[in-house]
Amino acid sequence: MTSRLVLALALGMTGCARFAALPEIAPDRYAPPASSQPWAPPASEEGEYAVPPADNAPARLPEPEASPSPTRYDLPQLIALALANNPDTHGAWERARAAAAAYAASRGAYYPTITARTSAGYKRELEELPGDTGTLKEWYAEPTLELTYLLLDFGRRSADDEMFRQQLAATNFAFNRTLQTVVFQTQRASYALAAAKAGVVAAEQNLELARTDDRAVESRVELGLATQPALLLSRARVAQSQFDLANARLFVREAQANLALAIGVAANAPLDVENLDTQRIPASFTAEVDQLIADAVRRRPDLAAQVASLNARDAGIERARAAFYPSVDVTGKYGEQIWSYQFQGPPTQDPIQPQYGGQITLSWDLFTGFKRQNLLRQAEADRAAAIAALQSGEIGTIAEVWRAYYEFASTKEKYAAAEALLTASQEAYAANLDTYRQGLSTIVELLAADRDLANARFAMIQSTADLLTASAAVGYAIGAVETPKQP
Repeated sequence: MTSRLVLALALGMTGCARFAALPEIAPDRYAPPASSQPWAPPASEEGEYAVPPADNAPARLPEPEASPSPTRYDLPQLIALALANNPDTHGAWERARAAAAAYAASRGAYYPTITARTSAGYKRELEELPGDTGTLKEWYAEPTLELTYLLLDFGRRSADDEMFRQQLAATNFAFNRTLQTVVFQTQRASYALAAAKAGVVAAEQNLELARTDDRAVESRVELGLATQPALLLSRARVAQSQFDLANARLFVREAQANLALAIGVAANAPLDVENLDTQRIPASFTAEVDQLIADAVRRRPDLAAQVASLNARDAGIERARAAFYPSVDVTGKYGEQIWSYQFQGPPTQDPIQPQYGGQITLSWDLFTGFKRQNLLRQAEADRAAAIAALQSGEIGTIAEVWRAYYEFASTKEKYAAAEALLTASQEAYAANLDTYRQGLSTIVELLAADRDLANARFAMIQSTADLLTASAAVGYAIGAVETPKQP
């Protein structure tokens, strides 16, 4: 007896747990868990959102030969801040929650509808009698409880349920892509700000070089070994360096505003990033471009969203077809008739009588002015459009990965060239400065070496930022952007 009781309790608790997990009971369980965390479909549903292999794969080209003491954040901290603050993530999250609620609402069709209604009032009526006129005075109330349940609809409910479920999945995948977009925008803005800060340092170094040149020319003028035009050239170089420094400081302010925009905070928020020279230079990708393309088609959330939209269109076709069939529902009601009346004066009667009934109703629209046929055509056209959108998205993804891959490869080569250029320019400037002081080279040669070194510094900074951004762009193109894990 005890074992049976324990078994019954266990089954009851299991049933309650399953009931509590139903989407119509807890719709938020089917949306992303938070505005900063990606959504993952249940393991049993992952196969539904895989991009089907194309019959004709797209043709591919052959490989071508100053604010108050800002707080400093590293990149993971900036990303976490952006995911928590950016309005785009919150908007996408709320859209996902709205889709989850819509899916939950569609499940209501599987439940009976229970309606309570009461009509109550007072009436006075005249009744014609032989040789006289009678007066009926009546107080009445008819409380009724009615239950209606759809027994058979030939797939209407299941099609609606599937359509809303797939739309929910599409919205959730779109939310995931929004998270990836915010992460990539934050990475790009962070690298740009770090490059702008490094540009200020380089501009200050270039200004110091120009002043060093100017002092060297000035001392040679005082010794009668250089002319006044040479001094004017060196002074012009100093002025140009000062201009470049002011411009570099402006770039920092612009980069700060772009980073604040990517994070979703005010532009005057005290934000700072790690220096560019502390960033880890990304290594070359071990996978070939074809493998990266395959990874992108498999894991891009926006492509999975388009697959889910296509699945929803399939359900829409089933719903349109089901409208051609009848529906059968059962209705039952129970109520009371409560009266208090008198006819031609006392005595007053107060009867209370129950009333109840039940019926099965078959409804079948035999002709709807060709509405159902046209709705079916619309659903089929929507599905064809979803197929085209998926194909377009797949082709666009392949092109995006292709561009990002070769942009990274090219940027990697430019980074190596910029390193060599900087080393050579530093050596050339040092040699020209030494020979100029000894009178073995001209001011034009010295200033040219100065300018080349300045350009090499800026090229090194830009190529470093470009390489970091290009590496992040490849991850974004294949959908491999990672978000920080929540504790």
